[in-house]
Amino acid sequence: MRAGKAATLGIALILVYAGLTGCASTAHKEAQAAPSPQNVTPGSTFTIIKGFVIPDGDTGVYFQDTHLYTEDDIQPDYPYCQLKSGDARGENLGSGVFTVTGVDYDEEGTGAKGMDVSVTGIRLQKEASGKIYRLNCMLPMQSHGARFVTPAEVQGAVDGYMTLKDAP
Repeated sequence: MRAGKAATLGIALILVYAGLTGCASTAHKEAQAAPSPQNVTPGSTFTIIKGFVIPDGDTGVYFQDTHLYTEDDIQPDYPYCQLKSGDARGENLGSGVFTVTGVDYDEEGTGAKGMDVSVTGIRLQKEASGKIYRLNCMLPMQSHGARFVTPAEVQGAVDGYMTLKDAP
């Protein structure tokens, strides 16, 4: 009788594990099927739709899943982007348009918390001032294998703060 209960408990644990591993979000599952690399092309634009601040003493801010985060709060299994200004003087980015001036890819990058990531590096120029920024969008390699973020994943990270318009 005890052997039967142990077998039943073992089967129940297997079913619970299988159910929990199948709980990934639909967007996350769709993102896994994307080919690599996906392009954000030069001439595309990012328009600020909700102002944000790069704090004094920091050189950038992190975007993930429509929110601003500190490096410590980034969720390691999902795409995220870091907008870097190049200096640590702090900056209020209340409005404006950034134009993509170039894009590069790095399969062996280092991201938040020292994680191995693939990086889509997007060079941006703010139209009003001409100042250069860099938007590094990263995908942790442990979560999806070696591939790069798609334009939809970039938009998913910065959505609510910036909109991406692909160049024709």
